[in-house]
Amino acid sequence: MIKKRIKYGCVCGILIMMIMGCLHIIKNKGVIKSGIDQTETASLNPVIYKTVVCLDAGHGGDDVGAEYNGRYEKDDDLAMTLAVKEELENLGVEVILTRSQDISMDNAPRAEYANLYDAALFVSIHRNYYDGYEAVNGIEAWINSQFLEEDEALATTILEEIKKAVPKSTIRGVKGGTIDGEGNYTINRVAQMPSCILELGFISSHYDNNLLDTYFSDYAKAIAQGIYAYTQTLSI
Repeated sequence: MIKKRIKYGCVCGILIMMIMGCLHIIKNKGVIKSGIDQTETASLNPVIYKTVVCLDAGHGGDDVGAEYNGRYEKDDDLAMTLAVKEELENLGVEVILTRSQDISMDNAPRAEYANLYDAALFVSIHRNYYDGYEAVNGIEAWINSQFLEEDEALATTILEEIKKAVPKSTIRGVKGGTIDGEGNYTINRVAQMPSCILELGFISSHYDNNLLDTYFSDYAKAIAQGIYAYTQTLSI
């Protein structure tokens, strides 16, 4: 009888320690989650996710980005980012945003934010611009000039889904570095996870603007599907 009590007491002690440990983890997760993006971005769904995706709406606030006939890139960027966030959450993916409002932000803190919360991947959504020639159109993605396999796979998967969803879109492919051929865009240089900058058509192109407005939901679903498909290849 004494041996059984000792054994029972040990088991109870172990169980209590395990419960306290779980409560400590849950408490810590709560602290981290409540600190995510003060501009109201992260999902409030309490489900424990395997991956966290960070989406970045380019420009914002005083930085309007490209402008064409009264249309501001920052507005298109934010609208699409919010739509993609919703689609990803419908797929069970946890999403954090660098901004969910029309606020100004430097580029480095955007990527540092994704690093801080150990995001599985980082996608920055923009619109392109070509001065003086409206016929230039199409969608492209920019990655680090090293053309790391994971960066290229992320960008390629998104572009493939866009082409399937909106066949009329011109896909200009995956490009590395910067348009002037020097270094890398800050997002792709600072991010410590697979990243890409998605240029969702030229705001200077009536053709691209018409496609974006007409197939807005299709683009959002395609981008989300591409991101989701890539997350399924990760071992996290």
